[in-house]
Amino acid sequence: MNAIPPNSVVDSIIVLASRLVTTPSCAGIDSPEAVLAVARTWLQENGLAPRLLNDGGGRAVAVLVEIAGAAPGPVLCLDACIDTAPAGDPGQWSAPPFSGAVRDGRLLGRGAADSKAGVAILAHVARHFAEAGLPRGALHVLFDADEHTGRFGGVRAYLEAVGRPPDAASLGYPGNEGVVAGSRGFLRARLRFGGVAAHSGDAERRGVNALTKAAAFALKLAEPVFPDVPDAAFPFGPAATVTHIEGGQGFSVVPDLAIAHVDIRLTRTFDAEAATRWLEGIVRAVDGQTGIEIVDSWPAYVVPRDDRLVQSFAEAAGAAFGRPFAADVCGPSNIGNLLAARGVPTVCAPGVSFGNMHAADEWADISSIGPVYAMYCEAALRFLSRP
Repeated sequence: MNAIPPNSVVDSIIVLASRLVTTPSCAGIDSPEAVLAVARTWLQENGLAPRLLNDGGGRAVAVLVEIAGAAPGPVLCLDACIDTAPAGDPGQWSAPPFSGAVRDGRLLGRGAADSKAGVAILAHVARHFAEAGLPRGALHVLFDADEHTGRFGGVRAYLEAVGRPPDAASLGYPGNEGVVAGSRGFLRARLRFGGVAAHSGDAERRGVNALTKAAAFALKLAEPVFPDVPDAAFPFGPAATVTHIEGGQGFSVVPDLAIAHVDIRLTRTFDAEAATRWLEGIVRAVDGQTGIEIVDSWPAYVVPRDDRLVQSFAEAAGAAFGRPFAADVCGPSNIGNLLAARGVPTVCAPGVSFGNMHAADEWADISSIGPVYAMYCEAALRFLSRP
């Protein structure tokens, strides 16, 4: 395929991306039905047959398009999230958060970068292959409306709907520094620190302050010391963060309960089991009676650099952007952790250039849309054509 798509394709991508941005889909705030309807209608108007996917509670969480090739072969899933982070204070934005305006070569608004430009690009990739055909295998294009909640409900509904997991997946996040072929996992826990209530002004019965225990724990995690178990794929190692502490009421009561939320980033050598033991040791040093509730955990994953998925996207990205692309790993987790845990090799493919993601004045670089589109078309062909 020509590395430079026609201007008409790029213009069409910009129009769809702008329409998506002007349709608010902030996770946990806006219903995803409106933005899913925008994507679904566009796909239908362009000759595709999208499926609306629901979660176990009957709530719409994703749109899926399936394109079959001319012969049996592998299945590649291209996924992008269509929900967004909250917009925050509109007063902090120089233009309305959902303007979808194009100015100075940038698409503006919440989700412009993460990841509605990616959704618009992948919708056009789906249209391209529906018209041009595939030599073998199948292409699945998925738009997840339950990603920023952390539930990844769209991907879960997709795996349930197709029955058999795809052979590989690529995620349409922004940024084009390289091909992300792995990420740290995480373990999230709640810790309940108990105390003894009392009047805060009582001169004799002082009680036991649960918030003081939680604070002592938080200080220990501020400079964590991890076991010496290096993982060559993750040279920056694991991490641990107290992300939230709650407890106490008013001014005159010594708190008898404090709950701390902890996020621990995992490597392959410092996995969930090792992290739980490590956390238990720190908690015992503060208060042996504290209860630990494991909320969720996904393992770290790495796709080998010689995997055909990694090679297909690295080669296609190099051709489209005109510079070499290497595979690397990242610190934050992503949908790839969930898919890798189910045996699906996953990369975060190069996406649009961007700024201010999850902040005021989010933007996506219009000039990067064409190379990303060309890369996806070429990478899908390379992957599906290789034996």
